[in-house]
Amino acid sequence: MANIIPFRGLRYSVNNSSKLGKIVGPPYDVISTQQKKELKAADPWNVIRLIIGNPSHETHGPSDYKNAQKFFGEWRKTSVLKRESSPSLYLYQQVFRIHGKTYRRTGFIGLSQLTPFGKKKGGILAHEHTLSGPKADRLKLMKACHANFSSIFSLYPDKGGVGTILKKITAKKADISVDYPKDIQNHVWKVSDPKFIKDIQRRIKNATLFIADGHHRYETALAYQAFRSKESKGKVGSRSFDYVMMMFVAMEDPGLVILPTHRMLPKRLISSPALLLSRLSSLGEVHEFKGSLNRLAPWKWMEKLGKKQPTIGLSFDGKKLYALQFSKSVVRSPLLSDVSDAQKKLDVTLLHRLILEPFFGITKEKVEHEISFTSRAEEAVTRLRKKEFAATFFLNPTRIEQLEEIALKQERMPQKSTYFYPKLVTGLVFNSLDSF
Repeated sequence: MANIIPFRGLRYSVNNSSKLGKIVGPPYDVISTQQKKELKAADPWNVIRLIIGNPSHETHGPSDYKNAQKFFGEWRKTSVLKRESSPSLYLYQQVFRIHGKTYRRTGFIGLSQLTPFGKKKGGILAHEHTLSGPKADRLKLMKACHANFSSIFSLYPDKGGVGTILKKITAKKADISVDYPKDIQNHVWKVSDPKFIKDIQRRIKNATLFIADGHHRYETALAYQAFRSKESKGKVGSRSFDYVMMMFVAMEDPGLVILPTHRMLPKRLISSPALLLSRLSSLGEVHEFKGSLNRLAPWKWMEKLGKKQPTIGLSFDGKKLYALQFSKSVVRSPLLSDVSDAQKKLDVTLLHRLILEPFFGITKEKVEHEISFTSRAEEAVTRLRKKEFAATFFLNPTRIEQLEEIALKQERMPQKSTYFYPKLVTGLVFNSLDSF
């Protein structure tokens, strides 16, 4: 059962959209070194000072968490951040264009009671493996600041018609509107009406929640709950740290877009492209795209091949694109003996189990150290042409029904199997874990 409650959000005391655009930022895990510098320079109140602490550091150390704690405390004392007077839900809509089409993704932000990842419908389910490094980092930040700075992104099957009543609110003028990044509109409506909130709770209470983005933060929140529970005698569910800030979006939402996350391999791993292509041919049929890697044509070609059999792309130089269309027989590989039939149809699973692990020794424990990721095929192509990487494996997007099927089976896909576009903006609302 989804136990969702409103909360008294902490928000910047800024309503000017231009000013707010200089204060908010992306989630911490997608911020590049250059972006750190840009965000730090954008405004003294920029959220980078909370989610990273010292943006000048390449890696996180004790001073980063102390800096974040200092800024968070000072900003609350000086009313840079103000806490709402009444518990609320925050409806959140992002309007964006991708591949020539405009989308509107709508959901709401509230608090979800923490429970271990469930083993049946009605709980909270994960779909990706996590990495130890990010969880340790986020836990130190939570211990220092006692707050949720970013919302976990979850999905739910909307059998109760939540989307219908959200439209009644989003038809009105938003309380907050900010373009961030410049090509994405972000609108927020604060809703404090108890009747409306109870209606939302009633309609969603039997739903299964699927973590779309924020697996590390959810597992970190569970660790933080265990840490705080050692010193608290309160009943589970009655304490502020028994909950985590979460964005809830219906699986049926027309604005839901999933992008693939492509894998870029370092030069030291590949000495002979011809040999690698030869080895790949043992797993299926290798095709070559006849054309340049510009615009959407090569990726549409890959998607078309993927409709028949799981397919991955490969380029060594950003000029030629090959596609490996896996043969039906690969599902019988002993390397896939411990995964369900659903995972055996997933291109990202086949890439990791049949290629990255046996060919290059990149196990799930080594992924974060050996592979670079991007959701933008054009970025991967450009970096290949600059000879920054030896090769890039290109993937087709994971479909929402695949995510649901695998999560319900209590299985995990490889890390970064999905990229929900766009990312939720950080800085629109925070949640204090000191009290309700």
